[in-house]
Amino acid sequence: MKKNMLNISLGKKFVAVVLGALLVGFMWHVRGQHGFGAKWGMYSVAFALTLFIYALYGKRQKMNYEMIPLAAAFAAITAGGWGTLNSQIGGVLSSNAYFPGEEVYRYTEISSASGWAIMVLLGFGWLPLFSIVLGSLFSKKKYEFKDYVIFVGVYYVVMLLCNLTISHLILDFINPQAVECCQEGLKAMGEDISPMKAFIVNFGSAAWAKPIPYCRNYFQSIKVISSAIGALISSVVVGVVLKDKFNAVFSTLSNLACGIGISVPSLLLAISKEERTVFTDIELPQFIAYNAWELWEYFTGFIFGLLLMVVIVCLPKKYTDSEESFEYESLIKNEKFRVFYNEIFTMLFSFGVILSRAIGFRLPRAFIEDDAVELVITIVLSVIVYVAFVRKVIRKNMKEKKLPAPFDLSAQEFSKKALPIFVGVCALTYFFMGGQCSQNILAVDYATLFSQGGFYQLWSAGFLTDIALMLPTFALIIVLFKGITKNKITK
Repeated sequence: MKKNMLNISLGKKFVAVVLGALLVGFMWHVRGQHGFGAKWGMYSVAFALTLFIYALYGKRQKMNYEMIPLAAAFAAITAGGWGTLNSQIGGVLSSNAYFPGEEVYRYTEISSASGWAIMVLLGFGWLPLFSIVLGSLFSKKKYEFKDYVIFVGVYYVVMLLCNLTISHLILDFINPQAVECCQEGLKAMGEDISPMKAFIVNFGSAAWAKPIPYCRNYFQSIKVISSAIGALISSVVVGVVLKDKFNAVFSTLSNLACGIGISVPSLLLAISKEERTVFTDIELPQFIAYNAWELWEYFTGFIFGLLLMVVIVCLPKKYTDSEESFEYESLIKNEKFRVFYNEIFTMLFSFGVILSRAIGFRLPRAFIEDDAVELVITIVLSVIVYVAFVRKVIRKNMKEKKLPAPFDLSAQEFSKKALPIFVGVCALTYFFMGGQCSQNILAVDYATLFSQGGFYQLWSAGFLTDIALMLPTFALIIVLFKGITKNKITK
């Protein structure tokens, strides 16, 4: 497969930044919904983002098919949780569990600065392995299997050691009330043990901590701090041990972009809550307050995508210019394993399991909420995708034609075609499935909408905000992506 030089113009750079913000904002909000959430959802976000970057910069030998699901998987495995953290910017800490004899949560006043600190650390340690893998695609260094083992191993070893040691001291410095409140909660529940020892002996189990006031917050905060330290040390190791200073800087900037992306929109979420000590004189309109969580998700992705693409488009040309000519080289040398990997991960998991799970978990909600039914639909749809499409593609192209990739297309051309399909299926699932979810177009009260004063009634109540934000975003993604990949934006 031959490649020709294709420079990214200034006009494309601007559109790439805007499009990256819209794409990641859209997908990050989608990931927060039933059927996508948690690590599954983070895989979807990173998969779409990687396809987008490939579509713009994929004429490079390093950018092969196998790296696309690998990058997405690295994003998924480090995604954590933040349920007890994102309101702390508002200057309060919730117990998130009842003290004995009480039927309401307790709220402790804390420094808003500690809330900002923990959220920035949360974002910085959210996608560390993805950031390094993404940087490796632009770096001049040739990465081998052992290099991946080194930075992945360093991240997990450092995180584990920090979980056992320094993260507890750092939390006590950042937010001493979190430590004191956790100690109070443990004592109230009959646990004569320090927060640090409770975390260690229970292996940081969120399930164990959940019923204990303030304990879940302590456990999650420790994990967040440890992940952030692991992220930083991993990037340092990439620069010092693997001698890739470019990627050390790139991955750190990528992590910082995620830290800013996750923390800044949290202010909106904090202001939407009655329990806050900052901006107490601000009252959000109902159409914003009702959708504060959804807007927080959207703008988390929007800001991260914006900042990450700014970093990429500002890279020196020697890192981003397309390579003039090269032969396609697969990441995997063994033919049988290469076929297996592309069949299962590049195709079946990414386009079958991920999308089938979203459909399987959201479709039944219009009729019945049953985990068993959702799982059955997911399995059936995945099997159909495999039998009707994946197996035929792999058999024809990789087994019979002996192609090194699933399609007779460069990874860049594949990404140009795959991204609209992947995001399109996510959008259809998001907008038309999910029962009475606010984003479900079919669930809108159209009788009220078209009645006199109905639009204002639904809009002011917040029932249309999500659709009004996400539908134009999706339309812009498709239009701008078509323009930027069809070379209609040239200046």
